[in-house]
Amino acid sequence: MAGWNVSNLIQGTGILGVPYAVRMGGWAGVAAIVVVAWVCCFTGKLLVDCLYEESKRTGQRKRVRENYPDVGEATWPGWGNKIVSVVQVCEMYGGIVMYIVLLATIFYDMLKDFAPLDIYMWAVACAVVALPLIFITRVSVIAWISMMSVFALLSGLLAIIIYCFTEFDRMSLRNIPVFEPSTFPIGFGIIVFSYCAHAVFPGVEGSMQDPQKFPLMMNTSFTLAAFNKVLLGLLAVLRFGDQTEQVVTVNMGSKVFNYLSNAFVVANVLLAFPICMFVVLETWDNKMLPLFPHLQPKRKYHWFWLILTRPLLLTFALFLSVIVPHFGLLMGLIGSFTGTCLSFVFPCVFHLKLKWKRLAWYSVVLRVFVIFFGLVCGGFGLVFSGRELVKTFES
Repeated sequence: MAGWNVSNLIQGTGILGVPYAVRMGGWAGVAAIVVVAWVCCFTGKLLVDCLYEESKRTGQRKRVRENYPDVGEATWPGWGNKIVSVVQVCEMYGGIVMYIVLLATIFYDMLKDFAPLDIYMWAVACAVVALPLIFITRVSVIAWISMMSVFALLSGLLAIIIYCFTEFDRMSLRNIPVFEPSTFPIGFGIIVFSYCAHAVFPGVEGSMQDPQKFPLMMNTSFTLAAFNKVLLGLLAVLRFGDQTEQVVTVNMGSKVFNYLSNAFVVANVLLAFPICMFVVLETWDNKMLPLFPHLQPKRKYHWFWLILTRPLLLTFALFLSVIVPHFGLLMGLIGSFTGTCLSFVFPCVFHLKLKWKRLAWYSVVLRVFVIFFGLVCGGFGLVFSGRELVKTFES
């Protein structure tokens, strides 16, 4: 069950941008899928190790921290919790913005010959449809909805892969672009974002009946995810080459496969809204509600807080999606910032600080290298993703 949950998180909607990442990075992008999978698996295990401390008296390991922000607080007392919480919320909120962009892109592509709506109008319509879903607060209900969203996504991905195989005769190795330094960082950011699930690893490990099997579960889940992403990315780019779109379903020429895959993806995205917004709204309520004691849960006017804040936060996400209606580039931008922080830099920094005394010199070098690698790639990703976004606005 732990492996199922982790696999679902690292093979979520972000996998739809992987073909575009391979188009941006060429064969280097394919290699990056494997390298990032290994690094994220490695840092995920480092993060979970930071949850434990060894007893000075008995030498036994004991879990003394519950989540990612707790590890940040132990490393940087007073402000570590806040920093990690802010980055986590930015990642989840960025996911909401991308969901709206993705839905608007799909509906515009499918119905542009039938409905006189541009991508911005579709974004508004999709946000309105998603609004009732963010009022769901029961975790048990959200869990079932998330399960259905995962099956919808897997069905959509299967339809895309089958379609690519039906076009086997039109595939060519020449369609794989050569390495381009100015576009590779964009693809790298997309790939990092597609693997970013570190925020949930402490909870998954804590719920395991046998936590000692966490490393084995991580190795298996990330290996499977890397295989699927390489398969989807390569098949799509071998078929479409430089024409590969930011949302791969847009490329599908067969109406049957196009509508089928898009229907599954739309179902996945709509059903994924509650879980993403739940994390954002829970953090928002914990930070802001103490300032308004009369609007606390179980108080008479709590309903006013709900109808004020929920639509407000979704409307701001809609505003951002209208400003930046580019799924792949937005994914690369967010992945370059939140992804590199949560998946590369923070786990290694925290592990170095908390476990310094028992680390061998080569372990220290490896962690420092991952930090440096993450900062460099994340920095380049931010610069080139931002520059590409500016170009799209100018054109």
